[in-house]
Amino acid sequence: MSLYVRSKVLFVGEPEVLERITREVEENGETISFGRILPLNGADPEEVWGVPGEAEETDRILYRNRTYLEYSFDTEDRAPEAVYRALAERYPEPEMTARYASEDIGEDCGIWEAGEGSGEAVFREPDDPFLFACEVWDRDPDEEMNERAINFYEE
Repeated sequence: MSLYVRSKVLFVGEPEVLERITREVEENGETISFGRILPLNGADPEEVWGVPGEAEETDRILYRNRTYLEYSFDTEDRAPEAVYRALAERYPEPEMTARYASEDIGEDCGIWEAGEGSGEAVFREPDDPFLFACEVWDRDPDEEMNERAINFYEE
């Protein structure tokens, strides 16, 4: 069974830059397209993007006077780290933070950050992977712990 990884990529910058990003990376409005960020040119998606296919369950939010742009999406098996790095390189003007976590809460999670004007994404691990993953997946930590306790007891 494949696990999914949820990503939340946040850009903070000038409205004109964020609007340019939406025009250049979206397919059919509000759906981020890895192919528009890193074209495959006949190659295997895993070789180029690091994941077996395009983003699923995508969502876009452009808010706060159009200075914050966030994409939320799921990928199969792992995070599309090559896509995060490509976004930071292609759009150096805004600040970018890409947070990701596996649906196996507390496992396979991390943060890629690129400061305003840097053009380079740097990886760091979250301080508390369990709480971090709960936040990325919009889950209540107490409920998640209770569910784990019930599952452990039933085994």
